[in-house]
Amino acid sequence: MVPPTGPLPPFNSDIPPRQAQVVPASGAPPTPAAPPASPASAAGPPLPPGVVASGVGATAAGAAAGARSSAPDPLLQSASQLLYELMHASRVYGCVDWCVGVFKTPTGAQTVLVSSEGAGYIPAGVFVPRSARLLFADPGLGSSFHARWFGWVNPAQTMLAYAAACTGHDPNIELWAVAVSTDHGGSVVPARDAGVRHFEDCSLLVSPITADAAPAPLDETRMHRLETVDRAEYVRLTEGAGIAPDRSQAWSTTQVAVRTAVTRASSLLGFSVPPVIRHVASALDLREAVSDAQWAELEVVRLNAALDSASQRPGRMLGDEGPSPYARAHHNLARAAELLAQWRGDTPEYAEIAYTARQIMTEAELWPEKAAG
Repeated sequence: MVPPTGPLPPFNSDIPPRQAQVVPASGAPPTPAAPPASPASAAGPPLPPGVVASGVGATAAGAAAGARSSAPDPLLQSASQLLYELMHASRVYGCVDWCVGVFKTPTGAQTVLVSSEGAGYIPAGVFVPRSARLLFADPGLGSSFHARWFGWVNPAQTMLAYAAACTGHDPNIELWAVAVSTDHGGSVVPARDAGVRHFEDCSLLVSPITADAAPAPLDETRMHRLETVDRAEYVRLTEGAGIAPDRSQAWSTTQVAVRTAVTRASSLLGFSVPPVIRHVASALDLREAVSDAQWAELEVVRLNAALDSASQRPGRMLGDEGPSPYARAHHNLARAAELLAQWRGDTPEYAEIAYTARQIMTEAELWPEKAAG
């Protein structure tokens, strides 16, 4: 792979051409507001200009008005189309918003996407076009950016902060078009107020994709979620040059991740870890059968943890500078329950296991144990 040089490095330079690349727009990206007291200096502005004090306030205004720029633009149209595809594919997850940004750069247009869960978490069954890239997968971003914008309720603000970082690296890069889903806290209003030329609020209520339509499948034009963050690992686990994945290694990865999630959550005052997580983990470790009732209970835990994670996303309150330990604990428990469920059946879902475990370990790396509480 070509060593990264900063935000928006050469697009997919390590693999055969896939398609477009991000382009900047006119209208200067947001200038930094007063520096925050958090480690966000490398992340661009803590809250770009035009962001209403609370992300939820901006969302309410945008959702009511259905904010959309008046001039037609093909790049905005493509961003909105991709956004509706992501919303449709992740609708079963139920509590995640998306933002799709199209940048103009000296090498062409590039599409970047981000979700409002964790470090750009992608729900299972959502496959990203090879012509796009995941915002948090940019190797030029530092840990301060990841921590500052982890699980931010309005992903448009995360995109604006990323655009500021990109422009700081290369002033010829411009965020040209932004599409944001508005069902769970997202709003395009901050992008509009920051001077982005083309923008659109999108909601499942007005999606052009019918509810019974099949989501985009994994084919040669799409990437599995693990491939968006680690292509080499995805190839190893799915193609493997004829070498089957190591089941014991996958289980060890699972154990470490689940133990990490449970330990960190248990250290928080008043935080209760559902017993079924430990019960299922212990049964799987001992190669004992897990009953259908336990699997069903585990799924309920996953759903509840996902909802709790969504309800505590930062950006709703004035002064938020990142997720609370409790928000992160709910995020990790949702991933832990999802991770254990991937062992149901005879054949472990190795790529899913690797991706989900990575989400937990990423949180732990951003907030070392001494700072976890």
